[in-house]
Amino acid sequence: MPLSEPRQIKKPRLSLSCIVCRRRKVRCGREQPECANCVRMKKKCVYRAMVRDELTGRVRPVSPQDRDPRDSEDAHPDLPWPHWGRQANAPYPEKHSRPPSRPRLSSNTSSSPRRQETYPTVPTVSSWEEAIQLPRYHDANVPQIGGSSTTREPSPVPSTSYFPSLHDPLYRDYLSIRRGGRVRYIGRTFWGFVAGKESLSDDFFDENRHAYPDLPLPHISSMGMFNLLRSLPTKPVSDALLETFFLAVWPLVPLLHPPSLQADYDEFWDWCRNSESALPSAKLRDDPTLICLLFAVLYCGASAVPAASWTHPNLQGLQKETTVSHLKSTYTTSLSLCQHLEHPTVNTLVSTLLTTPFLDRPFQPMCSLVHISTTVRIAQTMGLHREGTWSALSSIDKEIRRRVWWHIVWLDVQSSISTGLTPCCGNEALEAVSMIDTHHEESSDIPARRSRRTASVTNGPSVAILYAIGRFETARLQARIMAHLQSAQGSTEDGFGELAADAKELLRKIDSLIARVPTQGIPEKGYIPSRLANASPSTHPSLYKDDSSQPTVFAAWARIMLTLMKSEISILLQKPFLAAPDSTNAQSRKSWTSMVQLCVDYLRIYLQLYQAPAFSPYAWFCSSHYGPLQCVFITLVYLHSSQESGKTLLARYCVDEFIQHYMAQYQAPNSSSVKTSPCDTEFNSSKTRMPLAIQILVDLHERLDSSLGAEDQPPLPLDVIQR
Repeated sequence: MPLSEPRQIKKPRLSLSCIVCRRRKVRCGREQPECANCVRMKKKCVYRAMVRDELTGRVRPVSPQDRDPRDSEDAHPDLPWPHWGRQANAPYPEKHSRPPSRPRLSSNTSSSPRRQETYPTVPTVSSWEEAIQLPRYHDANVPQIGGSSTTREPSPVPSTSYFPSLHDPLYRDYLSIRRGGRVRYIGRTFWGFVAGKESLSDDFFDENRHAYPDLPLPHISSMGMFNLLRSLPTKPVSDALLETFFLAVWPLVPLLHPPSLQADYDEFWDWCRNSESALPSAKLRDDPTLICLLFAVLYCGASAVPAASWTHPNLQGLQKETTVSHLKSTYTTSLSLCQHLEHPTVNTLVSTLLTTPFLDRPFQPMCSLVHISTTVRIAQTMGLHREGTWSALSSIDKEIRRRVWWHIVWLDVQSSISTGLTPCCGNEALEAVSMIDTHHEESSDIPARRSRRTASVTNGPSVAILYAIGRFETARLQARIMAHLQSAQGSTEDGFGELAADAKELLRKIDSLIARVPTQGIPEKGYIPSRLANASPSTHPSLYKDDSSQPTVFAAWARIMLTLMKSEISILLQKPFLAAPDSTNAQSRKSWTSMVQLCVDYLRIYLQLYQAPAFSPYAWFCSSHYGPLQCVFITLVYLHSSQESGKTLLARYCVDEFIQHYMAQYQAPNSSSVKTSPCDTEFNSSKTRMPLAIQILVDLHERLDSSLGAEDQPPLPLDVIQR
């Protein structure tokens, strides 16, 4: 079969296209007429050589090999082909390649290159600016977007004319207050923030467009919340649990205003008596999350008091474990019914802060880390970290928000100590909210009709607030120290010297707070009168008042805790300089002796919180504190490396007492150090598993005993025990 002759390739048909109006195409010729559209628009025609492939039908800019040799370069002086430096038979550049040189741009043109197509788009104009110019309409009544000129692809670097000047007003962040107790912080960096359109900015977070004032909020299951009230304890039992809350929980975490809580509590029970014929109060209808706070308060009151103190007349006949479990289940259900994480309120946030010590297992650093980071973010969404936006709030609401924020900062510091990570609250957040008010809980804030329950926390200036200030001030400095030590730039001598000076100022401030707390004996040095040490809430309720006018059990406890804060600051500053223990190095022995002395003093003072029966209502607060664990660990390391047993008697005594306390508190699995008897079976079965951190300390203590031997352990002098 004969081969077919090669197909005759037709020469591409050339034409010129006006790139100004893009409407008219004319045949190629030496002299080109003006476009009708350009004439009407009073513009000069600018032509670009185009070629249509007869085989494919595609139109593309003309290339050098498509040009007619009869056309000289002078015929089209505006084509930039000579600048490419290619021969007539040079191939096309690749899709993403760039020419070796480009036409020189004028000073007022954009420097962004045009995206290369399959066939390079080559302007045929004398000005590069005209090549990237879009069609413009010169109607004076039509506004021009983007200034006097627009381009296909804007420059990646904005013009400085778009930047505001220092004289332009800077719109501030604001706090959006909505129904249901919702408070939302709107920052100026939020993408939906536009000044004057605050209501629209709020709607991006919460669905408020179809929320009618007379109807329940759509995100809260109101029927489910009110159905939970059937699980509420009786009025006498609730009264007893509320009284226990004010006695054992509120003084340590004063996140509520007692008169306001008491008024809401009394109003709630007044409605419960007449619930069949009366509606709930307007406050409860507007913010049903008050039920969450009510269950949280009762749950904390039932959990805080030890089982031995479960002797209140209204609580007799009730099982503590059953009551606590029931209230815990009801409280967690109430949080889910109001969608706390998506729609937080002050009531739900305070509820979670109050119940966390009783819900979480202690010494679980990763669980605590996740919980605290979530809590910090929730507090920020509510604007607790920006006091400048609180102008619309009452003085009581502002004070409660300060206490809640600084309590979260303290929790953040404890979480950082447990993990060694940088606190979530940066230094800037530590200065944006002022410290809580010392005089806010004085008797002048209390209504005339004062119940027996609130009298224990509102009679005179509050010791609880003095203790809270010391705790929060310590947490603020601890956060700064940890952030400095963990800085990516490293610790500097000037920065550390500034922190040391601030630490000295803090110690003086704590001493002034201790001086304002009345005392009998010297509790912070181990001298507690038996009248206070052996008291109990059932036999001496007056000794548990929050009153700075007379010595009380809580005042003695607060003085001890404030003293321990001073030791914690000193240990935190010295520990980074503590080298590895080396008995042959004089400098190492000196630094370790100084550090262990601080730790032993800390443990000796802390032991009173466990040994004095009067402090049992406050034991829950110390159950997850990392201060004793750190001191026990440092002391154990020192005892393993030190051979001078005569100088370590007090250190060994303190360590033994703490290890025995931890072993009695937890059930150590697979540990020979736990001595059980048949009568202890039921008791040990109710204990929780010993945390890993404490188990390591117990094992380290056992190796210390085995290395010394029972016959080598010196007897402890009586004066050391009574010291």
